[in-house]
Amino acid sequence: MASQSVLDIYDSLEEFAAILISAELHASGAWEIEFVENIRASFKRYAAHTNLSPAQQSKLERIAKH
Repeated sequence: MASQSVLDIYDSLEEFAAILISAELHASGAWEIEFVENIRASFKRYAAHTNLSPAQQSKLERIAKH
């Protein structure tokens, strides 16, 4: 499956932002921290037009639920 924008995946930007904040709080290890920082940077730059692949979405949600 191709990448989709965060608005295609989530009900609102607020929902995605909450997941991103949770992931920032729960990220552990250099790889997870860098991954979440990169998603945050994309979101700051592209906002609603930020694209996530299914693998990125899955990993972000897994980190957020630690």
